[in-house]
Amino acid sequence: MRFEQLYSGSSANLYKVETMAGKSLLIECGVAYKKLLKALKFDLSNIEACLITHGHSDHSFAAIDLMNNGVDVYASAGTFIEIGIAENCPQWRRVNVIKDKDLLCFPDFQVLVFNTHHDAAEPCGFLIRETATDEFMLFATDTGYLEQDFRKFPVKIIAIECSFEQETVEHRLYATEEQLKESGQTRINEALAKRLLTSHFEKQAAMSYIEKFLNLSKCTEIHLLHLSSENIDKEKTRLEFEKKFGITTIIKE
Repeated sequence: MRFEQLYSGSSANLYKVETMAGKSLLIECGVAYKKLLKALKFDLSNIEACLITHGHSDHSFAAIDLMNNGVDVYASAGTFIEIGIAENCPQWRRVNVIKDKDLLCFPDFQVLVFNTHHDAAEPCGFLIRETATDEFMLFATDTGYLEQDFRKFPVKIIAIECSFEQETVEHRLYATEEQLKESGQTRINEALAKRLLTSHFEKQAAMSYIEKFLNLSKCTEIHLLHLSSENIDKEKTRLEFEKKFGITTIIKE
C-alpha cells in the first residue's frame, strides 16, 4: 500500500492510496479537474472510486467532473447535497451514499466509514484496507476530534489532520501589537480562531489520538494533512512527531 499527498491545505485537497499493483482510490477531489488530471498523469483507468470526507469545495470541487468521466464517488448524503447533486441529476448513477459504520467493498480495497466532527453536513473519515496485503491506513481530516478506537487494526499508514498549534492561535488572538511584531505574526480574526479551535485537529490532540487509539506496531508513515501555514510550524511539527513516535513523518510542501 502506498499513499500520496497530491494537494493538501486550506485551498485544495487531493490524495491517492494505491496498491503495489497500481490500483487506486482517490480521497478528496478539491481541485479544478484539469489540475486533478495533471496530478494523475491524465490517467483515470486505475481509479476504482473517489471517497470524499465532506462537501466543502477544497475537498469536493471536481466531484461532478469525475462522475461525468466515469468515476464513482462515495460520500454522505449531506455531502452530496452540499455539492449540488440530487436524484434528478445526470450524474446520479455514479453517486454512492455512505454513512457511519458502512463497510465499502471494492476490487482491491475495503473501506470502513466513520463519523468525524466538522462544520459541514455529515462529514466522515475512512479506515482503508488493501485486501491483497491486509494492510490498513487511517484517513481523517477536517475534524475537531476523533472518538473511534482503532487499536485492533495495525495501521501501516496514518494520514491525519494537524491543522494548527493552540499556542500559536492564542498568541495571534491575544498578543499585543508589539508582541505580534516581535514574533513576525499577524492578528487572527476571532471568528476564524474559533472555527479552527472547534472544527480542525490541533497538533497535541492529533498526537494524543495516535498514541491512545491507534495500533502502531506496523506503522511506517505518518502523513500530516491540512497544515495552516500561519498557525503551525511545519518542520518543527514534523520533527516532534518523528521524535515522539519514531515513525517517518511526511508533510506536503
